Amino acid sequence: MDDGLDALIQESAAERRNGNRRNMNIPTGKAGEIVAELERRLIMGYYKAGENLSFNMLAETFEVSRQPVSAAIGHLRASGYVEVLPQVGCRVVKPSKEEIFDFFRIHSAIEATAVELAVERKTKVGVGQLRAIKPPPVKDLGAVPARAAYIRYIDAFHEQIWAMAKAPMLEGQFSGMRNLASFYLWQGISSLAPKIANVLNQERTKIADLIAAGDKEGAAALMRSHILGKPALVFD
Repeated sequence: MDDGLDALIQESAAERRNGNRRNMNIPTGKAGEIVAELERRLIMGYYKAGENLSFNMLAETFEVSRQPVSAAIGHLRASGYVEVLPQVGCRVVKPSKEEIFDFFRIHSAIEATAVELAVERKTKVGVGQLRAIKPPPVKDLGAVPARAAYIRYIDAFHEQIWAMAKAPMLEGQFSGMRNLASFYLWQGISSLAPKIANVLNQERTKIADLIAAGDKEGAAALMRSHILGKPALVFD
């Protein structure tokens, strides 16, 4: 087993012990476990865009029959991570640059709306919790543990904004977009440059400051440009 996969498996075990599931809208049972693990590997960039995934190999890896693997692949296909092609099998999607920018355009509008709701419904406790979320070191984001910690930080930041927005039904509908956004970005680069990460971290701090100040328009505008700017930083 290579070091990257071993680190992913250890991180997954730690998250299961902590009860942390990245996406609750997944199948139950063994298929759900496979979905969660494959989605995690895709988000972390372990599987590359355009890479073929063998049903038999996955069944052997997870020590199951093809049925739960097929169910898991079906969910990942519906979620936008893979495609299933005749005589080819399962393949990690390889969206065009234009498709990625279109996705982030829509994603930015949704997250900006969440910010507006968060400002309208903020409390001192919620603001304090948001401002307490700090980024981890970004010196070595090419390493799995550092990358995992950075993605957890981003998730915590956005999840707190949604918690402040008090719109759980909407969050449930759109939370998967954040995972997909991470997947697209980590496919674009093998390691996020610390310079880029630091710029994005500073923007998140500013967004938190604007929310605390009650500047709905400014916070929403910065969130929109923050998300829209990510693919430009990575792919341009």
